[in-house]
Amino acid sequence: MNKSATISKTHSPNLDTIEMIEQTIEKNHNFRTVTELYNALPRGVQHATFKKVLDYLEGSNKIAYDKNGAVFWIFARNKQGLVHLKKNSIPLK
Repeated sequence: MNKSATISKTHSPNLDTIEMIEQTIEKNHNFRTVTELYNALPRGVQHATFKKVLDYLEGSNKIAYDKNGAVFWIFARNKQGLVHLKKNSIPLK
């Protein structure tokens, strides 16, 4: 059997990729679409990896989606960040 045939097809994103996506969302706070976010990344990422990172960020309560699919950063790293998020937030409809 070919050795490459036994290697799993699943791929886990590396920490640099996760941090790059986190920083892009946190810096801009919201994107109207996932595609808009994808296009705003400073370097290319495979779509499957990108989706896996978004699933992780949503599961860890760092991002949220509104009913139209917009992506919002909702995580506060410290008290100042929480105050800033509360001050500049708008209610989701």
